[in-house]
Amino acid sequence: MSDAVTERANEKRRRILDAALFLVLRHGLRGTTMEAIAREAGIAKPTLYAQFSDKDAIFAGIVDTMMDDLLAAYDSGMTGTGDISERVGNALAGQYAVLARTLAGSPHASELMSEHKRVGAKFREKDLRAESEIAATLRTAGAAEPEMLTKVIVSAAYGIAIKTTDEAAMIAGIKLLCRRLIEPELN
Repeated sequence: MSDAVTERANEKRRRILDAALFLVLRHGLRGTTMEAIAREAGIAKPTLYAQFSDKDAIFAGIVDTMMDDLLAAYDSGMTGTGDISERVGNALAGQYAVLARTLAGSPHASELMSEHKRVGAKFREKDLRAESEIAATLRTAGAAEPEMLTKVIVSAAYGIAIKTTDEAAMIAGIKLLCRRLIEPELN
């Protein structure tokens, strides 16, 4: 395939995923049809089906794109400056901030969060990578029970992210959690 053809195909895919995300945030996954996605993307239904077999495939495409952003935010936090509690706090808060910004204002945010089971393996892989990296970092720093501490931190950060509607408060809460749980373990 030539570069121009590949670029057009990628642009079409991006338009479809942008249109689908817009509609899913507005109408929910159940309330969004393939026909509506095609219309919003400005393409014919057969063109849509040539790119994606069904709504599940489109949802997986949205998640893939979001996953890149989540991992970039996580990685940026872990490789940033500061002590371990700051880096872990920034990594976890950063990934949940991406999710919060994506879902902001959608009346269907909780529905979409519960739909992660459709593509659960991708989220689980990301979570396992983060847990492994955080535990290794805590182990190297001398934490007594790095795996258990990591599970507590990651689970609590998820709870804060789910329960806190204000993004700034969510970020502050996750960073406070990491400071309060990590710093005593390392002193």
